[in-house]
Amino acid sequence: MNSAYTELNTYRYERKFVANQWSRHQTEAVVKQNSAFFVSAFHPRRVNNIYFDTPGLDCYFDNLFGNGNRWKARIRWYDDIFGKAVSPILEFKIKKGLAGTKKSFALPDFIIYKAHFDASELKNVFEKANLPEEISERIACLQPVLLNSYLRSYFSTFDKKFRITVDSDLEYYNLRPSWNSFNFKHSEGQKVVVELKYDMELDKEANKISTQFPFRLDKNSKFVAGMSFFRSEIAE
Repeated sequence: MNSAYTELNTYRYERKFVANQWSRHQTEAVVKQNSAFFVSAFHPRRVNNIYFDTPGLDCYFDNLFGNGNRWKARIRWYDDIFGKAVSPILEFKIKKGLAGTKKSFALPDFIIYKAHFDASELKNVFEKANLPEEISERIACLQPVLLNSYLRSYFSTFDKKFRITVDSDLEYYNLRPSWNSFNFKHSEGQKVVVELKYDMELDKEANKISTQFPFRLDKNSKFVAGMSFFRSEIAE
């Protein structure tokens, strides 16, 4: 797995904030001024995701309506969105109430051609990954529906109990199960998303951190945001 990738074995909380009137640099300055003393934990980089869903878009609707027990599946990799996806990871993000965890599986590298990407080729990627049988069966019932990308900065407290990510320069592409040319991009260039992440037993301490933020608390699912834009007829 990528050396800077965070694997989870337990459930944790994530508080999300939207800083629409703030630039990325202004937002990062606010994070660093917090009394919890956040410092840079890793160099900024682009995060890329291919999201999957059922033919009936069950994951989308569960996340849209905030169902207590929900999940979503994606492939994640870093740096260039097009070209070679190096050290990609298959993730299943699982949410129970306000707490979440994820199961992660390493995948072989693959290539996304911007001019012509056949998403059905991802089946070969899964076959080469030697995934557990139950995971192979689950992903076989899903289809790719969305490609997104954003610039992410990483911060943590000195004791590593609290982590913050700052996401900006959000981009979305509609993704079809077969042929894709990525000619149309939806951008949220003015949006900055802040996520505070911590173990469940630290919820009271997290209040002291989050109340210092001038940002709006928001569930803000990037998956839902992208899907709702490209599928506006079902989001209404």
